[in-house]
Amino acid sequence: MNAHLMLRTIQIILVVGLIGSLNPALVWADSGLRAPIEVRASTFGYPTGTHPLAAHYPKPSVALQNGDQISFTVDIPQAGEYTLAIDAVVPEEVMFLPPEALVQIDGHAEHWRLIFPLFYQDTVDTFPVDRYGNETLIPQARLTRWSQVFLRDVSFSQPYPTVISLPAGQQRFRLSIHEAPVVIGSIYLIPATRYPGYVEYQRERQAAATTGVLIELEAEKPSYKNDTAIRPISRQNLEVTPYDPYRSRLNVIGGESWDQSGTTVYYEFTVPQDGWYNITLRAIQDYKNNFTVYRRILIDDRVLFAELNAVPFNYDPVWRNYTLGGETPYQIYLTRGSHVLGIEATTAPYHDSIQRVRVGLRAIADIAFEIKRLTGNQIDIYKEWEIADYIPDIRERLLTLADQLRADQQTLLAVNQTPASPEVLAYQMAIDNLMILAQDPNRIPVRMSRLSEGAGSAAQLLGSILPSLQSQPLAIDKIYIHSPDIIPPEPTISVSAIAFDWMQRFIASFRSDPYQSIGAAPDELEVWVNRPQQYVNLLQQLTDKYFTPQTGIKVKFSIMPNESKLVLACAAGTQPDIALGVSTNIPYELAIRNALYDLRQFPDFDRFIRIYAPGSLLSYIIDQSVYAIPETQDFWVTYYRKDVLERLGLPVPQTWDEVLEILPELQRYGMNYNTALSSGSGLKGYLVTAPYLLNHGASLYTQEGLSGLGTDEAIRAIRFMAESFTIYGMPLTTSSFYESFRSGELPIGISNFETYLKLLTAAPEIDGLWDIALYPATVLPDGRQLRYATGSAQAAMMFANTDKATEGWTFLKWWMSTETQVMFQQELIMNYGLEYLWNPANLEAFRFTPIPSAHRDIILQQWQWLQEPVKLPGSYMQERELSNVWNRIVFDGANPRAAIDNAVTVINREIVRKMTEFGYIRNGERVRTFTIPTIDLVKEWMDNAQ
Repeated sequence: MNAHLMLRTIQIILVVGLIGSLNPALVWADSGLRAPIEVRASTFGYPTGTHPLAAHYPKPSVALQNGDQISFTVDIPQAGEYTLAIDAVVPEEVMFLPPEALVQIDGHAEHWRLIFPLFYQDTVDTFPVDRYGNETLIPQARLTRWSQVFLRDVSFSQPYPTVISLPAGQQRFRLSIHEAPVVIGSIYLIPATRYPGYVEYQRERQAAATTGVLIELEAEKPSYKNDTAIRPISRQNLEVTPYDPYRSRLNVIGGESWDQSGTTVYYEFTVPQDGWYNITLRAIQDYKNNFTVYRRILIDDRVLFAELNAVPFNYDPVWRNYTLGGETPYQIYLTRGSHVLGIEATTAPYHDSIQRVRVGLRAIADIAFEIKRLTGNQIDIYKEWEIADYIPDIRERLLTLADQLRADQQTLLAVNQTPASPEVLAYQMAIDNLMILAQDPNRIPVRMSRLSEGAGSAAQLLGSILPSLQSQPLAIDKIYIHSPDIIPPEPTISVSAIAFDWMQRFIASFRSDPYQSIGAAPDELEVWVNRPQQYVNLLQQLTDKYFTPQTGIKVKFSIMPNESKLVLACAAGTQPDIALGVSTNIPYELAIRNALYDLRQFPDFDRFIRIYAPGSLLSYIIDQSVYAIPETQDFWVTYYRKDVLERLGLPVPQTWDEVLEILPELQRYGMNYNTALSSGSGLKGYLVTAPYLLNHGASLYTQEGLSGLGTDEAIRAIRFMAESFTIYGMPLTTSSFYESFRSGELPIGISNFETYLKLLTAAPEIDGLWDIALYPATVLPDGRQLRYATGSAQAAMMFANTDKATEGWTFLKWWMSTETQVMFQQELIMNYGLEYLWNPANLEAFRFTPIPSAHRDIILQQWQWLQEPVKLPGSYMQERELSNVWNRIVFDGANPRAAIDNAVTVINREIVRKMTEFGYIRNGERVRTFTIPTIDLVKEWMDNAQ
């Protein structure tokens, strides 16, 4: 049986085995509740049984696409509280972004989001090893598994499914599907109830104790999971198995990759007899000092009793066997045959605290907003305010908030039983700030750094508590299902074994990392990669698995020692054949010195580059030659806080004129608009300055290759660059737009992919409160609107002295192809989670990026305006002088025209000198033609390609 057929067989077995558990009547009959109300899919108004997955479900089902809506009427026999559940399966073509349903009830103002889970499983049973003997992650595949999906809060932090209060009588429900297709079967309304306690659970079952059973499961090999971020990791420790002092062994699961509430791993096992069993986890929580993390334990997708809804794991730097129930282990009844153990990360014990922190953050934001509205954000330490006269309840609001935080702090202390955790200390500092402000509310305007502004403010402190409470890391080595008479084994490690292991690891430390070593065999293509080892490992695996068998070309990857030393490597003759992940400013400097291979020599080059935005290649072109291709691509878009703009009644600006219109209102409340120029300090490179010139219709250089800064269009652009700060008051520097955006200090502004990734994965407190829009357009006198922006990221290039040019070009085409880029992106996220989101320069591949479709459309639309700054001999001087001109105007008050004229003189002198050095000018006369590359030139190449 081939691997694919075996995988499909496993999926079908899983599906068929779960059909019985999809009937809520079976789940709820045990507790004596009335049967749930079932609504069959045949009443939804869509054709049933049309999807192949319908064959694995015993009732009618319908296939719904993004944008579809179903509605149905339910006759509620008795008023009360209900939970909603749906039998559903997500088609296997949906890889990462799960479908959602928006649940609405006619006559109810509230609506709910329901997220359908995606499941993943290993494609093979054993960990593959790389060419150096280290274990690597098993490729993952989607598992199409019918499951019963309960309506839960989208953060999965509540201890129970969402409760809906319904009156007796007919109720009309509507479900709208978003993001991805899904196949749904019956929908159930189930009377809400709490899980029984352990004593009640045990009392209701009469069974004999089992004997002599010990089932051992390696935790790093789950049967399936619902999040790709959960992955096996290597712990170099004698107490875990398997272990190797010389090579990496993936021997535990989780750690910091398994810390988000709702993420679950599942293990299938078979017990030989009916009866009572214990469950023991060999685990460690040494990731968060003085902090307790929790796991929800499910048996066959059910929480059997309340004590399993949140099992605590305290901080402990030692691996231990944790038998559920502790000294008096829980007896869990299992029938003979197959079962599934689910272990889910949960923040349920911290749910109320998380909610109150969110409420506290909103309360602080409201108070800060009222203060700034009252004072006009005019902070003067010598001005006295009677704040209490205008906000009479401000002292009570501060004290109430402090009391709520103090109660949360005591709850955290009771759970973790230590006053030394960072979360407890952060609570205390926030409380102290609020108490000081409450003592004298009239001093709040000059003490905003204690309320909402700055690293030590109450808002920032609460903002740091929130992600900490939501993080629940735990690593598990083994899982034991055993009869009560069996004590699971714990490794006994002698002193001599520890000493011998230390000696082995000491000797191993002298071995060089094979990925760090340079050099390749004569028959291997040598590739240096300027990325971390995870990327290099995956790239080597994919190449060995797909590229080499297809082409016969062997490739050896190494981590690049230091990209700034590539020039020295060329001089020493130790450079590789190809370099990947190179910063966008490096290829030109190497190419102008004849160190790189002209990729346009390959006859299919012009056809190949159709996968790119034409403007992305401009900085790699010299005359009619191209010396590098884009590998990854950045984007600059507008980020905005929906909640803040709605509160202020401000629209999302589409042009710079509209930005200037909303600035006074933002600044009135102490807020501002972030520009790319505001980020960081020091040199303002082309990355952030060139768009101003391009959008004012200016060219960076003349046709002769001299500076174009002296034109009227360029002068207008530079003047606007400066006046944005000198007249309109935009922030001169922003230490971190991401942090200022989270706090609301900068609720709108321009930023790039780095900010997007952080907001997507590390800003839970503003989830759903932000969005993106296009880069603001510059409106020209003739009515044209230009919104050009750069997109520099990383490039791939081939060195001139390679003796494997054809092989190298074959590899580059394979690597940048849509198929490989999508595969690499999927493997990265499958193995490491969404934090490793890959942003390919290949536009076709980017369409498969697992981000919200609305965001993906905005980014692709903005990339239609992508234009990299042209490079030519001496261009670095113009980049530097353009930055200097901005500094002189903004900080020194220099006359723009005079500053620009002086800069043009300096720039042209350097350009002429470098043109002479590289043979374009001799004795003051031009002897070689220099072509200024344009987007139209690249488009012409693409259009004329055969």
